Amino acid sequence: MGDLASADGEDEDTENQAEDSLAFLELVARSAPRAEYDQLVALAERQGADEKRLRHMERLNRLAHTAHSLIEYRRNREAELLTLVDAAHEFAATRHHRQLLDAVPRRARLLLKAGVAYILMDHADAEGGSGTVVESADGNATPLFVGLKVPADSGLGGMVRARQAPFWTSDYLADPGIPHEDGIDEVIRAEGLRAVLGVPLRVGEHHLGVLFIADRQVRYFSPNEVTLLGALADLAAATMEGIRLIEELRSDIRQLRANASSAGAVLAVARDSSRLQSDLIELLLDGSGLDAVLRTAGEALGGGVGICGMRGEPLAEHGRLRRAGRADLRTACADALSSGRPVRVTDGLWLVALDPEARDAGFLLADTGGTAEDAVVPLLVVISQAVALHLRLRRGTPAKDRCRQEFFDELVGALPSLELRRERALMFSLTLGRPHVVLVARGPRQVSREFAACATAYARRLGGLRSARDDAVVLLVPGDDPDAAAQDARQELSGRLNHPVTVGAAGPADTVDAVGEAYREATQCMETLLALGGEGGTACASDLGFLGMLLAEDNDVPGYINQIIGEVVDYDTERYTDLVGTLRVYLESGRSPTRAAEILNVHPNTVSRRLERISQLLGEDWQTPDRVLDIQLALRLHQVRSALSGRQGAA
Repeated sequence: MGDLASADGEDEDTENQAEDSLAFLELVARSAPRAEYDQLVALAERQGADEKRLRHMERLNRLAHTAHSLIEYRRNREAELLTLVDAAHEFAATRHHRQLLDAVPRRARLLLKAGVAYILMDHADAEGGSGTVVESADGNATPLFVGLKVPADSGLGGMVRARQAPFWTSDYLADPGIPHEDGIDEVIRAEGLRAVLGVPLRVGEHHLGVLFIADRQVRYFSPNEVTLLGALADLAAATMEGIRLIEELRSDIRQLRANASSAGAVLAVARDSSRLQSDLIELLLDGSGLDAVLRTAGEALGGGVGICGMRGEPLAEHGRLRRAGRADLRTACADALSSGRPVRVTDGLWLVALDPEARDAGFLLADTGGTAEDAVVPLLVVISQAVALHLRLRRGTPAKDRCRQEFFDELVGALPSLELRRERALMFSLTLGRPHVVLVARGPRQVSREFAACATAYARRLGGLRSARDDAVVLLVPGDDPDAAAQDARQELSGRLNHPVTVGAAGPADTVDAVGEAYREATQCMETLLALGGEGGTACASDLGFLGMLLAEDNDVPGYINQIIGEVVDYDTERYTDLVGTLRVYLESGRSPTRAAEILNVHPNTVSRRLERISQLLGEDWQTPDRVLDIQLALRLHQVRSALSGRQGAA
């Protein structure tokens, strides 16, 4: 019986311990207040629990308190991390430095439940030294905080800066270990602050400032709180650096855009100057007068242009020019001669020396209105150079140029003797030490003034001469390839006139005696090309062979070809066949279908069927001797004409 009683007692103890354990587990599971744990122990004492059970419950109570503390700690850490993540999202969405400076102190206050938070940022003072300033604050009661300048080595901020590590005090004003500064202490006292914690704001080794939180009562900051504020400071510093880099990038982009705009303006001015220079040079080469040069210049500048003397007296003018005082003009003339650059007389009125080294050369006067200086100065330089060149050409070599032109006119015509030709060539320095090509070009039905001017400019550019004969332009240009020279002249003259130009070429001629012969040969080539219907093409003797001798008359070559073999040509064109080629090979092979088939690489039956088709088109008597001769000549003419047309199309 005693053993049974002992066993029952042990079972009851085990059951009580199990129930007590479950009770404490339930309290831990629902995060019950700590007081309820102690209430379970007190209830057991009141129920008369033995000493063994009470010791067991005390142990359970301690374990429950520990578990509750761990759960509470982890819950707090989770909330803190969520707050950090939320702060990181807010920082990342910030695009401006000022917005970030306002957001960081507010987040620091919420994170550590502090009374005040503020940021102390590094900055350079007017003397180039280092210092700090309170850039932003949250929770402050007085306006003294924001904008407060603090020496870099004073206060709690100086200690954080020196150690590059967090530092805190539970009672700032009463802490003798801090290097106090009167201005800081006054603000701390006005705000009623006591506990202060500061952590560095830095990116790598680069120190940006210090982030502070402060309380108005004594507070001992835990390591966890210090670490938490340090993490927030790292996030803030990284965001500050990112915003700084973005702002630098924006500044660089703005500068690049400004540079691009400036470069675009410079390029536009250079393009306008180049276009104006080309137009003025073309006018000079065409022999245009001063009025045409000034008119083109005025159109480019959008105002009046003129030439004046040393005293400002007008010599030539186009458009309306504002009048300036004589004293202003004299001063501007002197400045232009000494500087060699355009000089502003009055607002919008410019003056340029045509030749700074010659005081009597005159001056260009231009009224540009409100055009910017950067845009107008390059144009004025180009215009002044063109006007000076025009005047120099007018003063210097017109007589010699006219004589050279007259000599070339005679050279392609008929001088009394070869000896006189050579004598005149030496007189005008027309040396043919290098080969020359003679070109005969025909464009519009008459040699218009525009056609003659274009041909003159083209010949001068190549260092040659130009004449006019029988409704055609004759050119003598350096070169040893008449075909290439003809192609180049045709392309340029046709482009300038917007009209097809037909060019015959001959040469090269390396003596004065050979120029007249080359002229007649080039004329014959051009007339042959026109007779073959090759208007707008080019030809030289090597292109035409014996046709150059036979077809320079006014024969209707296209009509002749159409009359003899037109039906076959049309059949090939409509059906993409080659009856013309078969007909030519058949006649050249002695009218043998077998030999023609071998040459054409087809079956003899194919040749026979093609000949039957040709008989249907030309008639059954097409192989009679008389008709065969006509067909062979028409085939040769068609072949040459097709070759010349193909060259024209390629050009």
